[in-house]
Amino acid sequence: MMQRRQILQLGMGLGLGVNAAARESLVWQERSLVGFGTTLWIKAAHTDAGRLQQALNESVKAIRSVEKQMSLFDPDSAVSRLNRQGELRKPDAQLLSVLTLAQYVSRRSAGAFDVTMQPLWGLWSLHSQTQTVPSAKAISQTRSLVNWRALTVSPEVVRFNVKGMGVSLNGIAQGYAADKVRSVLQAHGVQHALIDTGETTLLGQSPKGDAWRFAVEPSVASNEAPPVIHPNGWALATSSDAHTVFSADHMHHHILNPQTGDSPTHWATVSVIAPSCALADALTKVFFMCPPQGVERLAKAWGVDVVLQDKRGKWYSYQSTQMS
Repeated sequence: MMQRRQILQLGMGLGLGVNAAARESLVWQERSLVGFGTTLWIKAAHTDAGRLQQALNESVKAIRSVEKQMSLFDPDSAVSRLNRQGELRKPDAQLLSVLTLAQYVSRRSAGAFDVTMQPLWGLWSLHSQTQTVPSAKAISQTRSLVNWRALTVSPEVVRFNVKGMGVSLNGIAQGYAADKVRSVLQAHGVQHALIDTGETTLLGQSPKGDAWRFAVEPSVASNEAPPVIHPNGWALATSSDAHTVFSADHMHHHILNPQTGDSPTHWATVSVIAPSCALADALTKVFFMCPPQGVERLAKAWGVDVVLQDKRGKWYSYQSTQMS
């Protein structure tokens, strides 16, 4: 089981904050749990400790509900059954929502994001156990099973149209879970929270009454300090070559290009700041595939902010409305 990657370093912002009396009336509680094969964390505040406890309990239930549909760590999840059976009849509304979003991002990004990457991930994972690299032939053969267009997604059925295909929602489900928890907390009157389900979304302000802010953990040694991110109510997702690797030099890792079958070579870490955590989560992979000269145009096209570190350690940021 993987531990929660330490991508984000929490800091405190410089905003005016809530007034001292209001801040002192807030009760802060934390909840940690294991989910999606890692450690998840929720920190939230409410003036009513009992209602806050209920909100956190319901948040955990929401995460478990998403896991039941989308976690490959659960052999009985809907996605695990889909991969074994090749189809699912009458998919759950949550699964349908995530797959619909995934197909939208795939279509708009010309396949740079593709949830049918699971066969390629399996190939690389198998070779990593013997510290070898798959042959060009093996990669080419496996790539023939990666095709978002060959995945049927409808309220009636989710189906693979090519035998041997497989889906992984690891690149979007954790963001979706963060969005769900945020909605649950808001429904219980929670106005201030930090939600970390492997990706991060926020409500309100920090325990000190200031704006939440983050610095991205560098993947590569650098003399430059990473940009400070002020999400301002938006969600933040990060993908990095640092922690799940298929080769010791980090040139081959869990982020794989659907068009080449291997890891992209431009970036070491990518963070996307977007209104939806599920969207931010998916878009980190889209930006990972994008060469440096295309990032600014892509950020504007999606209406998001992005922070990237290249393989040499240099930092870049675009659409800086949420950053400083």
